[in-house]
Amino acid sequence: MTPCITTGEEQIIKIQQLKFFVAVYEEGSFSAAAVRVNATQSGLSMHVRELEKRYDVKFFHRSSTGVEPTETGRHFYKSAISVLSATEAAQDKLRELSGALSDHINVGLMPAFARAVLGPTLLRFTQEHEHVRVSVREAYSGQLSNDVAEGKLDFAVVPFYNSDLELNATTMGLDQECLVCSAETGLTLGSEAVLSELPPLRMVLPSKVNARRPRLEHYFSVNGIKLAETMELDTMLGTLDLVANSDWVSILPAVLSPSDKDGRKRLFTPLASPPLAVEYMRITHKAHPLSRAAQAFADVLQQELNNVLEADPLSAR
Repeated sequence: MTPCITTGEEQIIKIQQLKFFVAVYEEGSFSAAAVRVNATQSGLSMHVRELEKRYDVKFFHRSSTGVEPTETGRHFYKSAISVLSATEAAQDKLRELSGALSDHINVGLMPAFARAVLGPTLLRFTQEHEHVRVSVREAYSGQLSNDVAEGKLDFAVVPFYNSDLELNATTMGLDQECLVCSAETGLTLGSEAVLSELPPLRMVLPSKVNARRPRLEHYFSVNGIKLAETMELDTMLGTLDLVANSDWVSILPAVLSPSDKDGRKRLFTPLASPPLAVEYMRITHKAHPLSRAAQAFADVLQQELNNVLEADPLSAR
């Protein structure tokens, strides 16, 4: 049976209609919305028009390039996502009352998390919740933000996100950025790295589509840091391997450093004068609260991150 809302006049608004409306609103296109909710464009359009006709309102200005919400559409969107959020919470409560934690959750992680925190998190979680299936996507913050906004991920962990999207953000912890170089570096480094006092470096940077790039370039600019050469790599493992075997260096979060504490391959040296922090955030869609299974996974992920940060990733270097 399809969930619905009954008005005082015994007219019914189906939850499916609200989902279709929200998809069109967020995608700005009937065709893109149809793909998102796995429906035909004609069927989706029919459901939205039915609501408009029944209540004599207009939700969107339609054009050949897409749709723009009307004032009515903007106000109704707020109510629609509130109802959908409450519906998902009610369904999750029923699952909780049934005593069974079984679900398929989709999580997005930035590469630093995938390397440093994911392994122990999966080991703990799969032992405690054997009936929950977990799919993990590794990507950079821009793509992960879009995937959460489009409902492809239950949540994601990012250092930056697009605040224009309909997302909620929860801070998970603060980390420090480090200069990462080969253990056989010819650079003179102490316990901290002051880049402005070092000779121009050959720096591996993320590409310009990566949200970290403008932040790093701003740091270089305001602190008068000159680079000898730059290379763009959007692969964490590739960057780490290149740095370990050459005179190229990079700037990466300290959470990646525990596997290099022996100093045999790479050195992680925190940036100083000034330091540079990175904030890890969990992002979720405003209309989709975490299911009980997704929240359980998020809790274990948080605990494992806390273990790394509280242990001081750069200690015993």
